[in-house]
Amino acid sequence: MDNVTFSQRLRNLQSRHWPRPFWWQLVAFLVGLLLVLVASGIRGWPAPITAVDVEQTRIDVALPPLPSDTSFVQTFRPAHDGLVEVELLLARLHEGGAGTLSLRLHDDRGNLVAAQTWPVATFEHNQPLLLRFSPQPDSAGRTYALSLSGSTDNAFSFWGYTLDVHDGGTLAVPDDTARELRFVTRYRLLALPALSHLAGLWPNGGWLLLALLLMLMPGALLLLLAASHWDGGSRRDGATWWGVALALGLAVWPLLWYWLTLVGVRWRGWSLAATLIIGWLAVIALWLRRRPRPGLKIAPAHLLLLVLLLLAFAVRLLAVRDLLFPAWVDSTRHALITRIMVDEGQIVRDYRPFLPVDRFPYHFGFHTLSAGLLLLGATTLPNLLLILGQLLNALVPLTVYAAAWLVTRRRVAALISAFLVALPFFFPAYYVSWGRLTQLAGVLLLPILLALTWLVAAARSPRPPWWLVALLAAGLALIHVRVFLIYLPFAAIAWLVAGRGRGTRALAAATVLALLLAGPRLWELLPAGTGAFGGADTTYNDFPFGYVTVGWEREFLVAAGIALLIAVRPALRARPWALFALALAGWSGSLLLLLYYSPNIWLINLNSVYIVFFLPLALILGVVAAVLEAWWRRLGIRGALAYAFTGALFALLLLHGVRQQIDILNPATRLARPADLPAISWVDQNLPPDALIAVNSWQWLGATWAGSDGGAWLLPLTGRQTTTPPADYIYSGELVHEVAAFNEAAQAVEDWSDPAAALWLADEGVTHIFVGARGGFFDPADLMDNPSLQAVYNRDGVFVFALDNSLSDSP
Repeated sequence: MDNVTFSQRLRNLQSRHWPRPFWWQLVAFLVGLLLVLVASGIRGWPAPITAVDVEQTRIDVALPPLPSDTSFVQTFRPAHDGLVEVELLLARLHEGGAGTLSLRLHDDRGNLVAAQTWPVATFEHNQPLLLRFSPQPDSAGRTYALSLSGSTDNAFSFWGYTLDVHDGGTLAVPDDTARELRFVTRYRLLALPALSHLAGLWPNGGWLLLALLLMLMPGALLLLLAASHWDGGSRRDGATWWGVALALGLAVWPLLWYWLTLVGVRWRGWSLAATLIIGWLAVIALWLRRRPRPGLKIAPAHLLLLVLLLLAFAVRLLAVRDLLFPAWVDSTRHALITRIMVDEGQIVRDYRPFLPVDRFPYHFGFHTLSAGLLLLGATTLPNLLLILGQLLNALVPLTVYAAAWLVTRRRVAALISAFLVALPFFFPAYYVSWGRLTQLAGVLLLPILLALTWLVAAARSPRPPWWLVALLAAGLALIHVRVFLIYLPFAAIAWLVAGRGRGTRALAAATVLALLLAGPRLWELLPAGTGAFGGADTTYNDFPFGYVTVGWEREFLVAAGIALLIAVRPALRARPWALFALALAGWSGSLLLLLYYSPNIWLINLNSVYIVFFLPLALILGVVAAVLEAWWRRLGIRGALAYAFTGALFALLLLHGVRQQIDILNPATRLARPADLPAISWVDQNLPPDALIAVNSWQWLGATWAGSDGGAWLLPLTGRQTTTPPADYIYSGELVHEVAAFNEAAQAVEDWSDPAAALWLADEGVTHIFVGARGGFFDPADLMDNPSLQAVYNRDGVFVFALDNSLSDSP
């Protein structure tokens, strides 16, 4: 009798948690998934990931005619396993000729890796020539020899460079015509090296955990203290509670730093650590008193979300596997602002002593995180900005999940929205190519602000979380003014659509509190007060069509259009999910139209708006897809085909997304290279504090010049003045003139080996020259031939030259 009762209970339990149609849905989904995985394996899709390994692109001389009886030999040492390709650059020595040239590659054991001979009749001058071969699984650190030869009637050779700029090898040619071949090697990212790279990042684990504790503490504490007013959805979904806590923490830290700075308080490492410890002790105490305890409502969806977040972080770490510095121009200004905040323990009021700039018309919210982590002894500044940026990027799916859950109470909608942002979407992952850490922090917070604004406007709760909206909006204004301005029209649309004016009092209260908290800083940023923003050129408001055509973005936009058509009829019946989807579309469309027809709006352009709209796109697709899934579920076994299609689509998006995320970094935005880091450390240890270092640069944006190699990092990392500081120098009219005048004159110099060039540098107050691995208008070969310059550092393509002291005393 007992056994029968137990069996009956077990059947009842199974039927309650795993309804019979569920098995058909799961089997159909897995069938579709497996079919795509098998087909992709057979067809070799997606394509393997290939990236640059060794890059020596300096050229100043063509090699002599290639020998027919012997060979010129270039040796090199790859940094990665998976060596798969060598690229050279052809140089025509004379017209005519119909011979051949040959390349042979041997490893350090003398084994022939690849050999190929080409007829030269169809070759052109300056044409790249590729030698491809199967991936070498253990190529890292080994020395390879590339042999070059040709027939006697061959009219081509290869470009080279007169200095040895690759520490892993050299070129053997007669009379030392060149010391290095112009060559680029590439490697294929293999599974085991990729996993090994991720495992090698374990030393970052401690400070990454510290970063999570820092970001989550204020939000968790406030949600627990105000649990009687709003619980963040924790009674039904713990992941949502943590997503709201994360967004709230990101908003509160800038507000704390700002108001403590106004009253003269300075953060130090000990005070920040004490605040963090006391805060978490309070969180634990309040959490233990709560029933039910927030954040612990575990569902299978949460395990899927956790896997998704870990996968998103892993592929984002692999995307920056070859970087030691964050990319592009904005990263150096983030480093400079962080350095000043660490030194001062307050928000930046001016840039002294780093720059003679007496104002700070820029957002600082993100930098409270980077400065706080440095005060707590996290890691080095470049590594902190690089890895922290990828962590924030990988956390965007969490806040998107929470936003979708708050509005729809559907975990399917939340998971689909989070998945799209984590993998198949081009944004926000592409932010890494720009170093847009401030805007990234803003869009991490924005989904929660959108969802809570919608709930407050709908006025469906007797205690709407208007105070949360106020804190999040005020924090967003301090994190990124542009994203804050983009958000404002949504609040108006939500007020009109969600509650038809019912949430007026709550939204008004949120507005007043937000203005009290962030209003003084916003007043400082008004263009009439600072003139901080402006000077855009005629292309400032061009629509970024390239973002629409990359990856599968067009397909996602088409899917969103179909989803909106599906939502129209339910919206007419006042279904909340449909109204929310149409409100997001109306917000996006109205902003794009407004900017298109009013192109001179302060601070915002079409580009800056479009790169935020992955958020409404993900939410629209997630919400409507969840409704479709609910319809299919009612069909039972008849809906098997729909679930099979869903499984196949998921597999396609997963494979595409992983491939895209790992390879998303734009190589053109890699300014500082790994070889620059030891050189910068050498400068910090060996050059006098009052040195003025000339660096390579180019005209970046409007009238702004930016460093083009590792020299851009000298000021924030060493405190040494450079001829082109981080872009914040534009806040000083005098510096704008000085930097532009120097760089325009430097670009006009035709021969840096001329002693007159060194004399001009000395007259400008320059004491040293830094030439990074990427380089620029300073040619190290010419500088080496200048008798008034001395190479004091020369390692792996990075050079530091000292000027003759007597030059500065010349009349």
